[in-house]
Amino acid sequence: MQWYCIDVGEAVKTPNPARPPRTRRAEKAERTRQQIQEAAQALFLSRGYASTTMDAIARHADVAVETVYARFRNKIALLEAILEPAIVGTDDGRDIFDLPEIAHIRQTTDQRVQIGLLAAFSRGILERTHAAHRILASAAAVDPKAADLQRRDTSRRVGGQRRYIDMLTLHRPLRAGLTYDEAAATYSTLANPSTYSLLTGDLGWSADDFQAWLETTLARLLLEDSSARTHFPGPLDPR
Repeated sequence: MQWYCIDVGEAVKTPNPARPPRTRRAEKAERTRQQIQEAAQALFLSRGYASTTMDAIARHADVAVETVYARFRNKIALLEAILEPAIVGTDDGRDIFDLPEIAHIRQTTDQRVQIGLLAAFSRGILERTHAAHRILASAAAVDPKAADLQRRDTSRRVGGQRRYIDMLTLHRPLRAGLTYDEAAATYSTLANPSTYSLLTGDLGWSADDFQAWLETTLARLLLEDSSARTHFPGPLDPR
């Protein structure tokens, strides 16, 4: 996970008419939940997932350990609670394909504009979930339940990206000779947490650099007669 009237990387948050106004008690409970999640994320990143205990999370959040267990049961539930809202960019329970940004992409008829919108959308998700995916990768190496969560996360992301290809082909076909499966695999290879981490972490690219590279590379590989020049920023830039 920024729609060209919207700041890139910021989720659109609209009131949810199905959600009643919060009482003071509910607001306090929400603050406690956020404290626990923030504490867990900070400790997972600094100490490692395996070394972080529920007791340590409770101490860091300044709440009783019973409160942590009552809210989240275990570390996997906590990790999932950190990851889920980061994917969508909102905690109001909406599915990512219910966001207005997706409706805008679907209704856009120019494939090049769609590619730009999709690159911004994917950049936003990857930027928001970067910390959670770092934790998930380390957790999956030591915890079978975390490995299962990682598989489910990957499957959902790949499935969603296949729907992006569906949107690209609504009004015009893709590059001649490119199959639907190849197009979907190309998107999934370019726009995934590992690629984002490599480029923005190991190679020092900014999120803007990543978005520009993703847009021009997707255009070159997916669209017919693309004249887009792939942008290689930072130390790889030949200029």
